[in-house]
Amino acid sequence: MATPTRKKPRLSASPNSTSLPKELPSFKSLSDDELAHVLGFLPPEDIMRARLSIKLRDFATTLIVPPSDYRVRRYKVMEAMAKSLPHMQQITIDNLGFGQKYADGVDPNEDRVKYTKDHITRDITILKRFKKLRVLELNDAPLNGRYAFLFKLPLLQKLTIVSMDCFKWDVFMLSGLLSLRELHCEGSGVSGNIKDLRILKDTLEKLNMHNCCGIEGDFMTLSDFRRLKMLDLGGASGIIGDVRKIRIDDDFQALEEIHLPKGVIGGKDHEFQFICEVADVMLALHRLRQRIPTISRDCYWKLSSASPEWYDVDEYDQYPVPPFIISFVQAGPRVGWRWLSPSRPRIRLNRARIRVDTQSDRGDSARSIG
Repeated sequence: MATPTRKKPRLSASPNSTSLPKELPSFKSLSDDELAHVLGFLPPEDIMRARLSIKLRDFATTLIVPPSDYRVRRYKVMEAMAKSLPHMQQITIDNLGFGQKYADGVDPNEDRVKYTKDHITRDITILKRFKKLRVLELNDAPLNGRYAFLFKLPLLQKLTIVSMDCFKWDVFMLSGLLSLRELHCEGSGVSGNIKDLRILKDTLEKLNMHNCCGIEGDFMTLSDFRRLKMLDLGGASGIIGDVRKIRIDDDFQALEEIHLPKGVIGGKDHEFQFICEVADVMLALHRLRQRIPTISRDCYWKLSSASPEWYDVDEYDQYPVPPFIISFVQAGPRVGWRWLSPSRPRIRLNRARIRVDTQSDRGDSARSIG
């Protein structure tokens, strides 16, 4: 059998094809803008893993890390982050685990101090190294006392404090957070008057101080906050005010959601002292809901047992329980309110006085039916 005398010619690339470069680009050849674009798609933990060269490690120390929900549950990790990624914009300080705590602050809870005296102590002031911090969440972090430096972060825009029983702070301390847009605080040891929030009048958009029983003041001091979209003061027993004072066309212009506590006349579960107050308050709430449809009608009010107009009934008497509970009621397009008895979810019409507003009235007058 004959063997070939020469090799077949090698196929040449077509003129339209793109040949591979002799040397692929490396991170060393990338510009700072290109590196920032590449690393900008990665969360903080992946950026840490991607620091495979001296150039990447040096560049990471100047990179402004995009906001992402990063939770610190190990202190050594936060130490590494503070050194390698000092320009992180969002951090959540979480529980460190049993047997560890952050150093006690000013005026700590003494019982907590005794309980944690043998715990490993960590340095919370490491947060000062994060110069670009815009979002900070303290969630069940082992902090005890006051930490003034946490309220001196000039770029901070969102602060969340939840499940922090021994963490103490005052409302006036927010004066160091002049860029703050959102404050979410539930169940923490906050105290002070909400009038001290006025320094944030031009920036605050969301205020949630639900169940913060240590605060006080009139909620109407926030009525001219032109950016405020959400206000939740539910459960804050020290807050007072009157919904009848809200000027529908002028106050709370950006508001989309509102929750008021029992101490406010018209707030959830408020107890009226006089029956004559009810009609005006319910009309004010109805008009407010016409402007803010998210306000729920599924709530109740009642006549206070301390009212001179309240009376009791002997449980052995044949008379029905007095209808001292007040709620909204809707019949088709018509909305009104009614008195009802706690033992009778469906009150009889011959004992109820129902006041309604038609859509054509738009709250200009109240009418009685029944």
